[in-house]
Amino acid sequence: MRIGLVPISAKPYHAGHHALVTKAAQENDEVLLYVSIKTRARKGELPIKGSDMQQIWREHIEDILPGNVTPVYGGSPVRQVYNVLQDANEKAADGTLEHVYTVYSDPADTAQNFSDANRQKYFPDVYDAGNVQFSAEVDPAGMTRGAGTPDVSGTAVREFIKCGDFESFAASMPAELDSEAVYNTLCPVAPKSESYLRDYIFEIIKG
Repeated sequence: MRIGLVPISAKPYHAGHHALVTKAAQENDEVLLYVSIKTRARKGELPIKGSDMQQIWREHIEDILPGNVTPVYGGSPVRQVYNVLQDANEKAADGTLEHVYTVYSDPADTAQNFSDANRQKYFPDVYDAGNVQFSAEVDPAGMTRGAGTPDVSGTAVREFIKCGDFESFAASMPAELDSEAVYNTLCPVAPKSESYLRDYIFEIIKG
């Protein structure tokens, strides 16, 4: 069986992520999509609450995922992939390995998160046997933003929300997604409770 492994933070999930997940679904029998639900708060940036994103995943994103994709929430997405590959490495060592794994992330993230040194340290047997591949190395152009995937960045999408630019935000989302519902959940000026707005202002001040 071919298994795709997709680690993403997705704060928020956008068209670039969806293209990557769709590619993985087309090329594998099963895809495990590892998703961070930790709040993203950076000084000067729009905070993206993990609880909001988890709600968006449950109510909207899960509905547009290909049928062979299973989202797995919580923890570090990259660490989750390492856990799978280390388990596969043990099976390769004792001769019970049955699957081929392909990791999906763009070339820069692949180089940063899955260095050659770490491959040899954490899953050398399964990697050397050819049972672990990296899509960014098999198809670099297809995994590069603006070439093989939509030219969308999480930083830009967060700015669209922060500045109240719904049209640009919607253009950055997967076509199948209810962009307005997602925007209203994440946008600090959309109708929300007073407590939410207080929390939002506190996150900005805290930086």
